[in-house]
Amino acid sequence: MSKHLQKIKKIFSHPLPANLDVKKSLSAIEHYGVRVEITKNHRAKLFYEDKEGILPLPHGDHFTKDEVVQLRHILEEFGLTPEKIES
Repeated sequence: MSKHLQKIKKIFSHPLPANLDVKKSLSAIEHYGVRVEITKNHRAKLFYEDKEGILPLPHGDHFTKDEVVQLRHILEEFGLTPEKIES
């Protein structure tokens, strides 16, 4: 299993991770075709095919649990769940 898939699985794990690294998480979703743009107001615009999502970024190195939930919802909308990636 690749490190990128492991990171995606961690985003969808229960209980929610409290120590999810921002840079590694964004790198993992970029590996699966998501284009990431960081805005001036500290948000990440995520683009996948014809879909778009906006994710607020933390001021530290790790996502909060609320931000993990937001990222999970965006990835679900994109159809990038661990089950779909593995198949």
